[in-house]
Amino acid sequence: MRDLAGRAARQGGLIAVIIVLVIGFGIAKPFFLDGSNLMNVLLQAAVVGILALGQTYVLLTGGIDLSIGSTVAVTAVVAGLLSHDVPAVLAVVGAILVGALFGLINGVLITTTGITPFIITLGTMSIYAGLALIIAGGQAVYGIPVAFENTLAGGIAGLPIPVFLFLILTIISALVLRYTLFGEYLIAIGGNSEVARLAGIRVGKHTATAYVVAGAGAGLCGAILTARLGAADPTLGADLLLVAIAATVMGGTKLEGGQGSMAGAAFGAILIATLTAGLTSLNVQAFYQQVAVGAAIILALLVDKLAKSRRA
Repeated sequence: MRDLAGRAARQGGLIAVIIVLVIGFGIAKPFFLDGSNLMNVLLQAAVVGILALGQTYVLLTGGIDLSIGSTVAVTAVVAGLLSHDVPAVLAVVGAILVGALFGLINGVLITTTGITPFIITLGTMSIYAGLALIIAGGQAVYGIPVAFENTLAGGIAGLPIPVFLFLILTIISALVLRYTLFGEYLIAIGGNSEVARLAGIRVGKHTATAYVVAGAGAGLCGAILTARLGAADPTLGADLLLVAIAATVMGGTKLEGGQGSMAGAAFGAILIATLTAGLTSLNVQAFYQQVAVGAAIILALLVDKLAKSRRA
């Protein structure tokens, strides 16, 4: 009950901060409160949020996936190339499958070698980034068919498709974590992998599955970015890794594993997107935005630590 109360308080705090930011930026720049602008903020949050959901699965096990940004780059190129030869839906599925394959490679290497996830995924981050450039021939893939763009750039029930997918995946992930054995196993593995193994949990299998899920999410993000930009840039994703991890941690997921929140990761992504969009509306230069986002992350973690100390 205490953990549930703590997560609820954290999520409530994130929502409160988001509301304050929206009102503050709206006062400074009234157009920020326009429905179309707020929807654009959610659209920016969708990619980071989907990556954060996948990263949450991984962090729950006590691991980390530093390669998701490079996986986005490879899958963006794959989606762009496939879109010229196969139906749009198959191109999206192909990108997701490639992402899942890269996640599986990460999971298998981590569980079979015993090398720490940080080192393994640091290595595969470089490998995947190189593969993106090799597959693309060192240049962006242009001429993306309109049918492919419309597949992920349209709308459902008044929401842009990426936002709709983000919402659905957040709900599904929250239910998985809360009500399935898989979710319980990930938490147990992150809490103490040896105890989990002695309890009969197949630690290697479930750990690898977490990386597969993260890779598949990165693959979907690669396809979304290709559809939104109308081109597949092999250098995409380099700036997404840290913000995805930041959103996850801000949402209440421990870096050491054993505790996390899918809804918290989603709200963390929305908070970062709101802050970035608001600073952009104020004509704040990009490098100052990076400083502000980093400071916000540290502040959020400090506040959470103080709150935990009080509860203790």
